[in-house]
Amino acid sequence: MNDFIVAGTGLRVAATRLDAILYNNRKNRSMLDWNPHQYLKFTNERTQPSIDLAARIKLENPRSIIDIGCGPGNSTHVLRERWPNAKLVGLDSSANMIRKAKEDYPDMEWIIGDASNFTSDRTFDVVFSNAALQWMQNHDSLIPQLFSIAAPGGTLAVQVPANNESSLHKAVLSVSSKEKWSKFTSGCESLMNYQTAEYYYNLLAPISTKLDLWETIYYHVLASHTGLIEWYRETGMRIFLERLPDDASRKEFENEVLAECRRSYKIQKDGKVLYPFKRIFFVAYK
Repeated sequence: MNDFIVAGTGLRVAATRLDAILYNNRKNRSMLDWNPHQYLKFTNERTQPSIDLAARIKLENPRSIIDIGCGPGNSTHVLRERWPNAKLVGLDSSANMIRKAKEDYPDMEWIIGDASNFTSDRTFDVVFSNAALQWMQNHDSLIPQLFSIAAPGGTLAVQVPANNESSLHKAVLSVSSKEKWSKFTSGCESLMNYQTAEYYYNLLAPISTKLDLWETIYYHVLASHTGLIEWYRETGMRIFLERLPDDASRKEFENEVLAECRRSYKIQKDGKVLYPFKRIFFVAYK
């Protein structure tokens, strides 16, 4: 693919034609685009970390903000609410997510592009990313690159999931390792990039003037164990499901994960299931 500069933004991103993406999706299940409607089944729960991250950014009136991996725009809308006068750009590689963002928030600027290898001809007061960088590799170079497009006095603000030790994630790995599935799912585990808080501290402390770093465990209240599958289908389990040959296989895989989760997550006194989800946050200032 060729690169292009998006008019008015100074962003150089990997050019991705919408019609080409949709064609590939129809031709190849391993190239599935994201499903924003499935993702937004848990809108409040998925948006809350964006609210918490934005609240910790100590900048009064940033003029320019870019939301890396903006998804369907729920996180970008949080930024609009916090800083209504800022120039906002949402960037995501998913055509479906960007289409949904444009439908719900037509007054903002949305770009389809690969955030993992873009450069910018200008800087932003806030470089923001909520639950996106875990899908990108080489954080040793990616994080400094994103920090480099923060303006002097600006910030890189990021939230990444840290749920790789959760019983749900372990259930997915356990099921995928079975012989009947591993021939399809081999290598999927390495597609998600989980790091520790210490890793991000050592990466950013030498190059930032101030660094705020914390972890939060969110306890999501789900109606039943099937809520765990609904939650993870469009996130951590997605990369495994899209490798499987047909819908029947995907349903069988999900049912095996669900069976393991029934043993790991107990039903509470009110019949609900608690799903603890750990996330890492950092705000690095120039």
